[in-house]
Amino acid sequence: MTKIEFFLARRYLASRRGHGLSVITWIALAGVIVGVMSLVTVLAVMSGFEKELKTKILGNNAHILVQVSEEAELSRSLVDDLLKQIRANPKIDSAMPVVYGEAFILSPRGGAEGVFVKGVDPSLVQRVLDLKNYVQEGAWDKFHDRSVILGESLASDLRISTGDWFTLVLNKGDFSPLGLTPRMQRLQVVDTFHSGMTQYDSRHAYIPLNLAETLFETLPKSIEVRAKDVRDISYLRDQLATTLNASVRVHDWLSLNKDFLSALRLEKTVMAVILGLIVLVAAFNITGSLIMIVRDKTRDIAILKSMGAFDQTILKIFFFQGAFVGIVGTIIGSLLGVVLSFVLQNYVQFPLDKEVYMIDTLPVDLRLSDVGLVALGALLITGIATLYPARLAASVIPTEGLKADG
Repeated sequence: MTKIEFFLARRYLASRRGHGLSVITWIALAGVIVGVMSLVTVLAVMSGFEKELKTKILGNNAHILVQVSEEAELSRSLVDDLLKQIRANPKIDSAMPVVYGEAFILSPRGGAEGVFVKGVDPSLVQRVLDLKNYVQEGAWDKFHDRSVILGESLASDLRISTGDWFTLVLNKGDFSPLGLTPRMQRLQVVDTFHSGMTQYDSRHAYIPLNLAETLFETLPKSIEVRAKDVRDISYLRDQLATTLNASVRVHDWLSLNKDFLSALRLEKTVMAVILGLIVLVAAFNITGSLIMIVRDKTRDIAILKSMGAFDQTILKIFFFQGAFVGIVGTIIGSLLGVVLSFVLQNYVQFPLDKEVYMIDTLPVDLRLSDVGLVALGALLITGIATLYPARLAASVIPTEGLKADG
């Protein structure tokens, strides 16, 4: 009986001339294809944003940050003791003390920019951060004394090149016979870095740790830690918070960027819901087209029932029609979405406004889980949309149906 059901379903999907699909079937099919393709592509882009921004954040920041509280008495022995305890953990790859500060850069060619200064140990920074992957020249042998590594965008804005000297003005002053004068230091750019994230490339500068201690007149109050496995970060955070001195606070990169990452996930969810409505509209098209076919074929349905066809047989005929549109539309839409995502990822480097999106080019991360979820959702929605018209066809009473025009 199944062959007859498939045969009749195919006949009802075809145009009146019997060549190809009917116009209304094409409209319903196109709706599913466009909806699924759009959803797959947009989810790939949103996943790309999430992955890219997480990579950039992890590349410019340590996995875990240990900070000495203001109440504690800061001393070199305290910092050394904390480092010793942290490095003793077998799940930790490396750790380094850091000094943070803010200052202004006065360019020799005019102009000034505020900058976030991070004092790092030149021998450890390459192990704790991914800075080695971002620097343009890799001039680590020159990173000492009065040297600095600037963000590429920051250097470009100030028209400073590698080898140039500039003046760093701190937000602290020194007393002199003329009164309080701003503290200044001449520094030389030995390298620039490009992480692809504007937040860092246009605002950050790295200087040697001993220079930072001298300029800001402070010992390191923070220790940046890198885990061997990123999956252990939350566990290590809790472990360090328990085992280290009570005078420290321990944060991980997730907690420090919690609001930003939550907003990113919410945006991805909202976009998925909005584009999912396209699939829902396509499902209504399927429902509407099948109802029109049922009304048009009421007399045929009555004849089939008069010849002994069961309600289940009629239901299958019209369910197969909707299933055809849903399955074919989902498969074609998914394939087109995968192809479009692949092209965007590998061949089209779509530029973005760095001031708005914080990264240079459109990121794409195609995940099979996202494709599978979209396909499953589309099939579920179109399947549900098919049920009502199919049940409507199955409920036709032969005696009433034979009276219908058709």
